[in-house]
Amino acid sequence: MQVHMPDTRTIADRCSRIFTLVFVACVAILGFALYLQHVEYLDPCPWCIVQRLLFIVVGLICLAAALHRPGGLGATFYAILAAGTALAGAAAAGYQIYLQSDEARANACVGSAVERFLDQTNIGSWAPPLLQYDGPCTLKPWAFLWLSIPEWSLICFIVLGVLLAFTPSLASR
Repeated sequence: MQVHMPDTRTIADRCSRIFTLVFVACVAILGFALYLQHVEYLDPCPWCIVQRLLFIVVGLICLAAALHRPGGLGATFYAILAAGTALAGAAAAGYQIYLQSDEARANACVGSAVERFLDQTNIGSWAPPLLQYDGPCTLKPWAFLWLSIPEWSLICFIVLGVLLAFTPSLASR
């Protein structure tokens, strides 16, 4: 019985397509965040900015992977790195959902370690339209299909993380 193994080039092509898809998804998610901020006037809170930063990092890892087009171990490395970052994004979104579920916890977001970190590193000045926060963690002013922005963010991070985690096996089929 002969087992057919895809060549390294085929694996690299398939991985590159998946990484490109994830990069485009991250750009679309960030574009929608900018739409909500600048057209719908929903100012992001510090935890929103953390999630934006993590979408940026996932997207940049996937862009680097798509351009590098590694086979086997290289694709696995990029996939694990990006999936781990997506997992961190899911944790940030989950924590924001937890904060928003109780008014006392949500008010504790003001002056939190995350807010101090964003202020001390001056991240908002790197790309103010994208990374400057002005909103409180307490608000849930927008919902789609009964889900808030951090709930949608959590879903996006989970979907991207699962896709990335399975990228090496999907590409080798």
